[in-house]
Amino acid sequence: MKYTKARQNLVDMYIKSLEEDAIPWEKLWTVEQPINAISGNKYRGVNNLALSYIAIQKGYKDNRWCTYNQIKKKNWKFKESAVGQGVCVEYWSRYNIKERKICSFKEYEKIIREDPEQEENFRIITKCTTVFNGDLIEGIPKQKETEKEQINTSEYIKNIIDNIDVKYQEVGNSAYYDIRNDMVVLPPINTFKNKYGYYSTQLHELAHSTGHKNRLNRDLSGGFGSSEYAKEELRAEISSSFLMQKLGLEYDETHLKNHKAYIQSWIDILKDKPNELFKAISDADKIVDYMEKKSLNKTLNNEKEMELDEHEI
Repeated sequence: MKYTKARQNLVDMYIKSLEEDAIPWEKLWTVEQPINAISGNKYRGVNNLALSYIAIQKGYKDNRWCTYNQIKKKNWKFKESAVGQGVCVEYWSRYNIKERKICSFKEYEKIIREDPEQEENFRIITKCTTVFNGDLIEGIPKQKETEKEQINTSEYIKNIIDNIDVKYQEVGNSAYYDIRNDMVVLPPINTFKNKYGYYSTQLHELAHSTGHKNRLNRDLSGGFGSSEYAKEELRAEISSSFLMQKLGLEYDETHLKNHKAYIQSWIDILKDKPNELFKAISDADKIVDYMEKKSLNKTLNNEKEMELDEHEI
């Protein structure tokens, strides 16, 4: 996929954060998943990480974002503080090489549904646009306070464990995924400092378990200290942070301390092979989708989350 300005910006922000000995996604739980103010669609993957990171750094309270054209169309105005505060996000279009025109996602779906063979005529085009946070816009309606459905985290995670059919055991003092026996092992819950550390560790190790050949079939052969091992840790960290954002769970200090050992490896990856970050983000989205489908929580299964096309940003 094209290496866009949005991706370069995210790499730069993450390198800076890691070099300051801070894990950039560690506070993802403090902000709601960003949405587009007009379409209501949730930003995912690269866009979610970038917008959430900026929202945390800037202290934005509004999780809505919109483009210049959307603001203009609504006759909203920019506050003085909006100068220079736009954030680049990616969006995707389907280009019909036969008819030489761009189609919306809905148009593309309709065409493929009616004639599946038409798919070979389409290519995905990645572009960037600039969005602005709702806190920077005058005239935007006050954000409605929607009552969040309370999710029983313990039950939610138990459903994942049961439905992905992985062995699970709480014993000893180490947390890990044993690929040979397809088993997630955690220390007993009473050994954790708090419930956040327990839940975040569960999600992290369960994310690893999705790499098994009978699930998402990732390469889990990298030994401790190898670049492949660091890449898998990156996948598990990002996917668990996405889930913790959804569940409103904060990271435990011990969890963060344990994973700071990978910081230099992640810096090296971002500097030498930045596209590995986006492969990890793409895999993290797949991991989250897989784990959510295995959960019985209908709210998370039915959330309106889709990749954005130019008509839905």
